Amino acid sequence: VLIKSPIFLFSRRNIVERGLLIKTAVLQSCGEIFLLSMFRSPYDIVFCTYQPSTRLQLRTKISIPKLSSWLNQIYAENRTTWSSSKNADASFISEPALRLLKQENQPNLIEWLVKRVVIRENPKHGKFELLFQYEAEEERVIKLVTKIQSQWRRIKSRRAAKSQTYTHWEKIYVREERMFAYRNTITDERQWEKPKLLGEDDLPEPVDEWRTEQIVDPTTGQVHVYHVNYGTGQSSWLTEKEAAVLVQRRYRSKHESDLIGKKKLDLVDVVNALKFIQGARDKYDKDPNKLANIVNYALLCHCIDLDFEKARPIYKEAMKVSPNHPLIARAYGIYLLASCQLPRATSFQTACRLFNEADLADPTQSKFHSATEIYFRWSVLADSKNPLALLNFALVHQCIYKKYEHSERLYRAALAADPTNEYVTENYRLFTEERYPGGSYVSLGPPFSVYRRSTIVEERPEWAEWVKMKDPMCPKKGFEIYFFNRFTKTTRFNEPDWKLVWDARVERSSCVSGKTTHWQEYYDPRTKTTFFYDGYSKRYTCVRPE
Repeated sequence: VLIKSPIFLFSRRNIVERGLLIKTAVLQSCGEIFLLSMFRSPYDIVFCTYQPSTRLQLRTKISIPKLSSWLNQIYAENRTTWSSSKNADASFISEPALRLLKQENQPNLIEWLVKRVVIRENPKHGKFELLFQYEAEEERVIKLVTKIQSQWRRIKSRRAAKSQTYTHWEKIYVREERMFAYRNTITDERQWEKPKLLGEDDLPEPVDEWRTEQIVDPTTGQVHVYHVNYGTGQSSWLTEKEAAVLVQRRYRSKHESDLIGKKKLDLVDVVNALKFIQGARDKYDKDPNKLANIVNYALLCHCIDLDFEKARPIYKEAMKVSPNHPLIARAYGIYLLASCQLPRATSFQTACRLFNEADLADPTQSKFHSATEIYFRWSVLADSKNPLALLNFALVHQCIYKKYEHSERLYRAALAADPTNEYVTENYRLFTEERYPGGSYVSLGPPFSVYRRSTIVEERPEWAEWVKMKDPMCPKKGFEIYFFNRFTKTTRFNEPDWKLVWDARVERSSCVSGKTTHWQEYYDPRTKTTFFYDGYSKRYTCVRPE
């Protein structure tokens, strides 16, 4: 009724609902009573409910094609289960779904539909709604799928965030604290705690490698490049190559200082040396008959110019003028050996005789020191890679100062510079042969160079760092066996003084137990072994006492 006048609304839906009423029933759901009415048309079936307490009306419908599809789906899915069930609906089992839609089977259809009508409260707005069981099932499936998708998206996002954490964060070692920290590779942010997104996992240990990084000065805005090793916690302004070059330079500097001496030359020393050398040339040109000029010029040709042919007649002239002068005798003896004058056996005997006579006249070598510094050492300082300069300096330490280990290092440096130089190889061969007992340069043991070709024949725990070795290429029979110290690199033909060895070992070791008993246990940090001392018998042993 609108403005006291009746209005009639005509619709197909109302005609159906007013048409064939096929069922009325009372339903109870959610603690409320509902009156159900069912209307059937050739096209669909309509369900209407009425709630007396609130006068709420609900309506839903299902089309005949949809109902047919629903029936066939349920019949196909549950045919096996229902056939074996004792509580199954016989009327429905015995007839296919399409037969159930016929007019004569309408009571069975109505009973089946009424059981599958759902009245519930909508969880979104809290109002009642009327729907079929398949619609509720579809909603349930959709909610379940939505929940699964939501959980999957959550897992996927966590995985993505975790993967991003692995990409943007890395583990670094802090050397000062001796522990690991975590660094953001984008912002350079650092923290002690592990990123929370990692969960129970952790980042891998940092790799021991050098990387190039940049840092911006906050005051000037200037970008500085530095190099860091997050595996060891080290950092440097130098590249790996620059650091290697610096280490090589320092090693070469130390190596040269070991060979030449620790005294460094400044500009004044260089100028004075050059003036003296040039003065020696000028003085010899002005007065070649003066002995001092002859000696200086012979040393200059021998050591500075490295011209052995030119130095030979000048040395012979000096020997004629003063054959007993210790400086001339030593310099000429070194020249004979360095130039490998033929016959070599005669030259070697002559040189040894000259050295012996010079030692009698000048036992402290005081008259030869100036020649050593000005000519022999200066030649090596001017060109430390020249094998002849190194050879002359090695012969000075070998024949004059009797420093055979230093000579050995100089010989090895000369051979490294030119391994094919016949002057160097011949003198080193003679030096090596004469170092054995009975030779002119007798040492406690063979040269260190024989160690590389030797093999260990015996080693004992009580010998500590000493081992017995055999040289298969020993030039003298009877001296193939020798003792070698693995730490000091020294050799001996005879057994070491074991009492001195034990005393030195005790001095460098620490007592770890045995203060209350007569047995004392020591730990040797050099050999990383333990040994024992018996206070009663005053003896040492490497066997643990029982």
